[in-house]
Amino acid sequence: MRITMAVNGTRGDIQPAVILAGALAARGHDVRVGVPPNLIGLAAHLGVPARAFGYDTRAHLEEVRRVRNEAGRNPLRRVQAVAAVNRTGWSDSVDDLADLTAGADAIITGFTTEAIALPFAEALRIPLISLHHAPVRANARVGPLPQLPGALGGPLVPAQWAAAEQLMRLATRGQEAALRARLGVRPAGAPLAGLIAGNAGIEIQAYDPMFAITGDSRWDASPRPRPVVGFIDLAVRHSGPDPALDAWLEAGGPPVYFGFGSMPIRDSQSTVSAMVRAARRIGRRALICAGWSGPPENVPSGADVYFAETVDHHSVLSRCAAAVHHGGAGTTAAALRHGVPSVVCWFGADQPFWGAQLRRVGAGMSMPVRKLTVDALESALRAIDTDVSRRRASNAARALVGPDEALAEAVAAVETVTGRSADRVREVAR
Repeated sequence: MRITMAVNGTRGDIQPAVILAGALAARGHDVRVGVPPNLIGLAAHLGVPARAFGYDTRAHLEEVRRVRNEAGRNPLRRVQAVAAVNRTGWSDSVDDLADLTAGADAIITGFTTEAIALPFAEALRIPLISLHHAPVRANARVGPLPQLPGALGGPLVPAQWAAAEQLMRLATRGQEAALRARLGVRPAGAPLAGLIAGNAGIEIQAYDPMFAITGDSRWDASPRPRPVVGFIDLAVRHSGPDPALDAWLEAGGPPVYFGFGSMPIRDSQSTVSAMVRAARRIGRRALICAGWSGPPENVPSGADVYFAETVDHHSVLSRCAAAVHHGGAGTTAAALRHGVPSVVCWFGADQPFWGAQLRRVGAGMSMPVRKLTVDALESALRAIDTDVSRRRASNAARALVGPDEALAEAVAAVETVTGRSADRVREVAR
């Protein structure tokens, strides 16, 4: 079976997809993988060869931040500016996907690239398999913008979905119409979710069943299966040992881990200062992962502070007392797996949802990153740096679907929808 895996986004989007691609290849499938050019190295590190698909996502996030700042507080100007930036990568993604999908029997993609991938699936008459890291289809429990008031279970959630789907259609209809004309497929006569419903694929929910949408008539009415497989991540550490970090961790008590991954921090100097001061106030050391923001010019000094560009969550989080992060699905899963309570300082997208879910299971607190101050962070850390929070986080960890089981379920779901088992693939190859 020839499968195209084309996913755009940040590390939290790419890593689970690449892990799934590697597992499918190990089962005998011919898997072509496309990831952002800045994350090809990550795929190679995970043992999966990949080609460039779309734009450099790190540069894209920096550009989005720049145009938002230039647009000021005017919401219309901000939307227009960000829409213009988003259009710049469309043509590159289309050209790359045309090459990646040649001869494909199925396409696997993420939420942000479904509008590009669906016309290709229609033209080739093959299944489109979506990989979702949070509930991103209409339901009555979680709105499309979880940071809005009432978007987490409020009465306006259905209306928010209707509005979001129409706005998305308006934002992309010109590009989508040109792509559909180029491929010779039907014009888009409905919002994207409605069009996808007509494709014989599935929507893999790559998060744990304890966070799944249940008992919701709108969600359950989908004609496409939505298997909830669990968090797709690594069962073992994926980077080599860091002797300096290991020595620092051994030299004192469990620290607070701080890391916002790929999220660009507006003022890294003041944010890092707040992290260190809050940790010191509660008597903890600070392990700070700079991520894509990089370290500030003036790094706070002290034996109780350690800076790293990246860390291996699998080997580090289990040695921490608490974690402060942006609430991406990957980091949330890592903190949960190691029974570490979290403070989610969210930026947007699905991050407020994950902050709310950690609070719901008693394993964390949540607040927007714009409200991150020394006092607010100290208060949140004191609330979760307790035996009660750690016990609840440990209980959640024990209840999670294991990474190996989640990956096996995802592979089975892909093989089921393609209609041919890996055994049959090997027979044909022989």
